[in-house]
Amino acid sequence: MDNLAWNGIPDIRTLYNIIDKRAQPLNLIICLPDYKIPDFQTAQDASDGECRLKHRLEQALQCLQFNSINLIEHILPDVRFWLVPPSRTNRLHEHFQHISWQSEAAAQAENTPDKPWFAHPYTSERQKPKHILVIGAGISGAATAHILAEYGISVTVLDAGKAASAASGNRQGLLYAKISPHNTEQTELLLTGYGYTKRLLEHILPDSDTWGGNGIIHLNYNQDEYRRNHELGLQKHHAHLYRSITSAEAEKIAGIPLSAPYTEPSCGLFWQHGVWLNPPAFVHALLNHPLIRLHENTPLTDISHDGEKWIATTPNGIFSATHIIYCTGAHSSYLPETNLSSLPLRQIRGQTGLTPSTPFSEQLRCAVSGESYISPSWHRLHCYGASFIPNSSHTGWNDAEETSNRQALAHLEPSLAESLFTTNPNPQKYQGHAAMRCDSPDHLPIVGALGDIAAMQQTYAKLALDKNYRIDAPCPYLPNAYTNTAHGTRGLATSPICAAAIAAEILGFPHPLSKRLRHALHPNRTVIRAIVRRQNLTP
Repeated sequence: MDNLAWNGIPDIRTLYNIIDKRAQPLNLIICLPDYKIPDFQTAQDASDGECRLKHRLEQALQCLQFNSINLIEHILPDVRFWLVPPSRTNRLHEHFQHISWQSEAAAQAENTPDKPWFAHPYTSERQKPKHILVIGAGISGAATAHILAEYGISVTVLDAGKAASAASGNRQGLLYAKISPHNTEQTELLLTGYGYTKRLLEHILPDSDTWGGNGIIHLNYNQDEYRRNHELGLQKHHAHLYRSITSAEAEKIAGIPLSAPYTEPSCGLFWQHGVWLNPPAFVHALLNHPLIRLHENTPLTDISHDGEKWIATTPNGIFSATHIIYCTGAHSSYLPETNLSSLPLRQIRGQTGLTPSTPFSEQLRCAVSGESYISPSWHRLHCYGASFIPNSSHTGWNDAEETSNRQALAHLEPSLAESLFTTNPNPQKYQGHAAMRCDSPDHLPIVGALGDIAAMQQTYAKLALDKNYRIDAPCPYLPNAYTNTAHGTRGLATSPICAAAIAAEILGFPHPLSKRLRHALHPNRTVIRAIVRRQNLTP
C-alpha cells in the first residue's frame, strides 16, 4: 500500500493520473496550506473522469474539519484521501509508517515513544485475519463489522438480542457534534467522527428516507450554553460546519418561530450539514454485507482462548476466531470477559418519546436541540427527548420520564409542545424507546486493545507509589482482543471512526486518529489510572 503525500494542494489532473497509473490500494495525503476548504484546480480541457473526481471531492469536503486529520473514503474504490490541516502536518508519523513525498517534504516533529501500556501489542509483521468475531450488533458493532468486511475479512456478529435493539434502537437520533470551543480530546474526536459518519451515511444509504433534514439548530437554552455557542460561532474556519444564527434566521431555517432565553446577538448555532437519522436503518445497512454473518438472540455465556483462537460459547453453539472485538455498550459490565467487565463503565438510562405530528408541527423542517431535542416529522411521527438517568438498569417504559421529556420540550419550544400535546395528553398512548447507554468516567469512549488486568497490576505496581516511575516492561495484552464501547450519547458521531481505528490497528493500516486521541481512548488508561489511585479492578 503506497502512501503518497503533497505539501500543498495538487491539481485534479495530477491526482487523476496517479490514481490511474498506480496500483491500489492507495493513500493520497494532502497537507493543506491554510484553514480553508481546498480548491482542487482543473484544466480547461479536463476529461470527464477528472470532472467526476473533482465533483466527488467537493461533495466529500462539506464536513471537513481542521482540528485533526480527515480520512475520506468511498470517492474511488481502494483509494483513500487524507486531508491534513496545517497544525497536523508535522505529525504525519502518528498516522503513516512510510511516506513517498510527491512535493517538497514537510518537516516532521520528533516522534516520542509511547508509554508501554499504550504501545501496540504487535511486535512483528501483521497477518490479515481470515475471520473475526464481533460481539454486539448496535452502531459500534455494525460499523466495526462493516469496515472489516470491506477489507475482505469474514466477520461473525453475535448479539444477545436483536440488532439495533438497545441504545441504537432510537427511532430518530441526531448526527452533529456538541463540542467545546477548546480543542479538547472530546472535541477532536467529535469533529473527526462527525464528518466521517456523515460521509459513510451518504455512501451506504444514498437514496433512503431513513435520514435527512435541513441541518440542526442548537439553541442557547441557558447562559453557559450561550457562552459556549458564542465562542464557537467566532471560529470562522469552521463556519461551513457551524455558525451563529439570529432568531430571524432560525425561524427561516426551521420553518416555525423558535424560542430561546438568550437571543442576542444570536439564538444558537446552526449545523447546516447535521441530520436526523433512524439508527436501526443505519445498523442494518452496515450489517448487510456478504462477508458478515449475524446471529441474533445469541448471548455470550463463556469466552476462552486455546492458544490460537478465541472460543465463544453461546446457547446457540460455539463460535471461534483468531480475533475478537467487544462492541457491547451497557452490556459490557455483564460479559464473561472480566478484563472488559471490570473496567469502570457507567450505565445511563435514556428514554425518548413519540407523538403524531400536527399541521403546525409538520412545518418543522430541521431538528432542534438544546437541553432536549425534537426531530422533524418522519412518517407523521416526531421523536423527542431524551432522559438522562445515571446508574439505572431499568429498560422498561417510564411514565414519569415521558412527562419530564414533554416538560423539557415545552421549555425548548413552547409552541411545538402546545401543538403536539394538547391533542395527545396521554403519555401511555404513544411509547417511544428506552435503553441503557454506556459511558466512561471521563466521558470518552473505550477503544483499542484489551490488556490483562491482573498481569498489568503486577507489572506496573510501582506506579501506585510514584505515578512517574519509569517502567519499560511491555504491556501484557490479551491475544488479539479489542473493544469499541462506552460511546454514551454520542455514538452516531464517534462509533464509526473508532471502528476504522480498530481496523487500522488490526491490519497495520494508516491510523485515522492522532496519538493524543488514541491514548485518551485506550482501555489501558482506566487500568493505569486505577493502579495510580490504588483502586482495585478485580478481573
